[in-house]
Amino acid sequence: MVHRKRVEVVTDLIAEALEEGWDRERLKKEMYKRYEEHGISPLRGIALPPDILDKELATVYVISKYGLGLDEELRDLLEFERKLERAAEAILEKGKDAREQVTSELGPIDSNLLSRIFRVVFTSVVLGFKDEEELIRLLHRALETFPDMENTIRKYARFYVAFRVAEAIAKGEVRSRMEKEALKQSLALRVGLPKVIPDDNYIYKIAKEVFKIPEERLRKVLKVKEG
Repeated sequence: MVHRKRVEVVTDLIAEALEEGWDRERLKKEMYKRYEEHGISPLRGIALPPDILDKELATVYVISKYGLGLDEELRDLLEFERKLERAAEAILEKGKDAREQVTSELGPIDSNLLSRIFRVVFTSVVLGFKDEEELIRLLHRALETFPDMENTIRKYARFYVAFRVAEAIAKGEVRSRMEKEALKQSLALRVGLPKVIPDDNYIYKIAKEVFKIPEERLRKVLKVKEG
C-alpha cells in the first residue's frame, strides 16, 4: 500500500495527541517533524501552499474517524474538519439548496475553502474508506451549489485524475505510456466533467513530490517537457 507509512505515522500521532492533550498547533508541529523524518509529503498537487499542514489535518481526521473510530475523542481538536465533512454531506444531499447551510457554517466560500471541503472526501477515497463515486458525485453537486466556482471544481477534478495516475505508477499498475494514457482517459470519463485531463508534467510533479518515484521510472511512462 503506497499510503501505508502515512497511515502508520498519523496513527501514532493520534495516539500521542490523545495521551498528551495536544492542541492543533502542536499536532501540526509534530506532523511536520514526523513527515520530514519519514520522507512523507502531504497529499497535494503541484503547489505547496503555506497552510498545507493545516490542510493535511484532514488526513488525521479521516484516519481517526474511519480507521480508528476516535472522532468523538478528537472532536475539539478537529472540529473544523468535522464542519468541512458536514458541508460535503450537505452539498451531496441538497445540491443548489445547500449553499446557505454551507456558508452559514463555514462563512463565505472561496476557492481554498471549497477545495478543503473536497479534500476531506478525497482523502477518505484515497485511503480506502470511501468509494470514488462519492467524490465524483460531490464535484457534480458542487457545480449546482456553487456554479460561480466552476473553475475551482474542474481544477480539483483535474488534480484528482493526475493524483490517481501518479498513484497507479507508484503501485506499479501503470508501466508504459499506453497504460498511462488509457488510465487518464478512463478516469476523466468516470469523473464526467469537461477539460479535466491533466498533462504529463502535472502528473510528473505529483509522482515526484508526493510518491517519490525515481526519475528513470517516470521518464518511461510520462512524456515530460524539459526545463
